[in-house]
Amino acid sequence: MATRTRLVLSIGLVTLSTAGCSTLTGADHTVDVNGQGYTSTEADALFDEYFAESEIFGTTPLDSGGFGDADRARLLLNAMVRSSSVRSILDQSGDDITDTDLDLYFSTLPSENPINELSEQMRELIAMTSVDVITSALARAELPDAKELEEKYLSAPVSTGLLCLRHILVETEQEANDIIDELRDGADFAELAAERSLEGSASITGGALTGTESECLPTAQYISGFDADFVAAAFAAPATTWSQPVETQFGWHVILNRPWSEVGNDVVASYESPNGPLFYVDAVLNSADVTIDSRYGRWDPPSGRIVPLG
Repeated sequence: MATRTRLVLSIGLVTLSTAGCSTLTGADHTVDVNGQGYTSTEADALFDEYFAESEIFGTTPLDSGGFGDADRARLLLNAMVRSSSVRSILDQSGDDITDTDLDLYFSTLPSENPINELSEQMRELIAMTSVDVITSALARAELPDAKELEEKYLSAPVSTGLLCLRHILVETEQEANDIIDELRDGADFAELAAERSLEGSASITGGALTGTESECLPTAQYISGFDADFVAAAFAAPATTWSQPVETQFGWHVILNRPWSEVGNDVVASYESPNGPLFYVDAVLNSADVTIDSRYGRWDPPSGRIVPLG
């Protein structure tokens, strides 16, 4: 028998299952993203398999009450949420995932791989952790055009799946409030950042947080690589002005979403790049109506995952 390797379902990549993903018409659901998701019956079948296949997933069997470890359950649910977001995008274009898309993943699996022994429903969910599968499917979807992206950005920048920020870092809340007073009096944000921010590169960047080829960064990159308190504040920052003082482990920040006139071309170019579909998936997850069975928690956009209630 082939050696089994434990598989951890990705919470950072986009995922999709067709057999286990359906349009919801009532309240009997475990996951719902803009009307697409998993009914309780579909989700329960995936849970049963997930917790039973301990050698593959590193899980333990369900207890007598019918529930497994809550953290492990949320890991699987995260995959269902991302699956449902992709399904909702495809549905807007009257499309769906195809066998051709899925084969981009399945064709890479050796015949002895234990994933091949799982149900079709679970195999499809795992297959859709492949970026190649997702980009193949969403190449057929209608992504927002430049006008729509501008409208989204001016309403709530995170609804584009990108953030184009400047920030000023100081030691105390009072200093942050002083910065805000100066901004209200007409001071230039970039100039203040260059003069006053404790961030090492601010004197050059004016406090801008940029990529190597873009003035913007994907929200997924913020979630995976930035201080959680900073990310939560960045997600909530006003679209057209600066934030209130935000405390993180590094000090106090004032955050600014840069104006569309500065970064609009970069947002549009990002969507025209090969990664454009992935940015759109993040955009949906940042702003969609995501409903989760309250037994497991709630969807939290700034962390990109399901978190416990409370």
